[in-house]
Amino acid sequence: MTESMEIKKGTRLKNRYEITELLGQGGFGSTYKAIDHLLNRFVAIKCSDSSLLHEAKILKALDNVPNISHRYDYFVIDKKHFLVMRLIKGISLSKYKEENGGKIGINLLKQILPSALITLDQMHERGIIHRDISAGNFLIDEDKRLFLIDFGTATSISQAHLRNNIIFSHLGLDAPESAVADEQGPWTDIYSLCVNIIYLLSGEGIPSPSDRQLYDPVPAILMRLSLNSKMQNALINGLSLDKDKRYKTIQAFAKAFYGRDIQASTMEKSYSVHYHARTDIGMRNVNQDNFMVDTLFQYAGEDCEIKGYIDCQEGEIHIAAIADGVASSSHGELASKAAIQAVSHFIENYRNDEGLNENLIEEFLDQLNEKIIILGKKIGMTASTISIFMWRNDTYCIANIGDSPIFRLSDNHLEKMSEEHILAKDKLNAGLNVTTQDFHTLTCYLGKQETAGSQMAYIRTGTIKKGDIILMCSDGVSGVTTDAEKKKYMKKDGDKAIKEFYKCAHRHPAMDNCTAIILKF
Repeated sequence: MTESMEIKKGTRLKNRYEITELLGQGGFGSTYKAIDHLLNRFVAIKCSDSSLLHEAKILKALDNVPNISHRYDYFVIDKKHFLVMRLIKGISLSKYKEENGGKIGINLLKQILPSALITLDQMHERGIIHRDISAGNFLIDEDKRLFLIDFGTATSISQAHLRNNIIFSHLGLDAPESAVADEQGPWTDIYSLCVNIIYLLSGEGIPSPSDRQLYDPVPAILMRLSLNSKMQNALINGLSLDKDKRYKTIQAFAKAFYGRDIQASTMEKSYSVHYHARTDIGMRNVNQDNFMVDTLFQYAGEDCEIKGYIDCQEGEIHIAAIADGVASSSHGELASKAAIQAVSHFIENYRNDEGLNENLIEEFLDQLNEKIIILGKKIGMTASTISIFMWRNDTYCIANIGDSPIFRLSDNHLEKMSEEHILAKDKLNAGLNVTTQDFHTLTCYLGKQETAGSQMAYIRTGTIKKGDIILMCSDGVSGVTTDAEKKKYMKKDGDKAIKEFYKCAHRHPAMDNCTAIILKF
């Protein structure tokens, strides 16, 4: 099989990975989408005639860095090298730009750039530079998050075994020192990043460093863009032909560009979160809802109400979760209980992990779905939804499968943070007629066979700040309250908030199982 030969759809590698489609081809090989039949999830597989071991080692060294395609596996078959990675759902930033008129606006840039800066900053802290920063090597997902990919030319400036002498040139994107290994550093990535910012805003590149020595059009280009003087000066300094005059760190560039530190915490090193949770059987025979708050309490089958404070220390991960057994399945209460038990064990094992690693969360969701499938084989087809809210310092991660929503009230703005997996949504998107039953028909749920939990889940990360209020609830609560009521009740002091939600629930004669958790930071 030569480099140019495409691996056929349906091919199995290691009797585990089944190729489903070609995602792209580049100078260092081809990348495919595949099904990992062992863990029942989709993955990306990079294939090359040349060794990919260096890239695999780089990704291993960046295991806890956010917003990259993390390494899962590496192997060689018939002298072809395969690197298995996390599959990122998105398109290249260059393609996104072309599909949206050939450039992006300054407001979108300001929204998406911080995630890229944080990724690069954490890479550089580990002594690794990317050296191939381009719009084509950033993927943008539906939540407008950027993911950095393709570490084939990345190198370490501090670890000898991760040094890489490969030079892959992109005319105009490369810093003047790109061909001299000993002169490269974070400033090299910063130069390429600044070129890409101009490219995305203007739709045009800039001349190569050698051409810029004759005439430098960068100041004139910047004057035509919707940038304030602070941002213009930051880009001019980041594009200095003299590396010693460039910013030495991403943080320094970000502070100059935004006027603030991109990772400045909005929370104190230790702080408290007030929680108040309640579940009610309603008019049903069985309460299939289940919940937990930071392993302090786990619902055990009875109607109950709990409240208190969580003392959050720097570096600790905390968690709250709601599971709602699917009524059409058998013993949904057992499925929801099993799901919450698994979440409880997860946080016990990773309470002091270095960060909210999305790779780890995806693997957990895959295992969780398998657990409910196995339970269903024992007691009959059973299913549950799951909604999880995790936080560490001022960073949060949410994950949900099903229709138990998560809301945030921040600066008097109510935002739905999760995604509903219901048939009505799919029909509306397809322009089809929607029935009342469609709003109660799930398209994704724990216990769904031949589908990976991580591929069903909606996962999102971001920052939380002092004063934010989180509402997690089953559809028995969300379905009987309007957005105006949610906003009004979440602002209530003390214990009044949760009580107001249950007044709404009790006014309905066919009251469903109801569970709600309120977290006040």
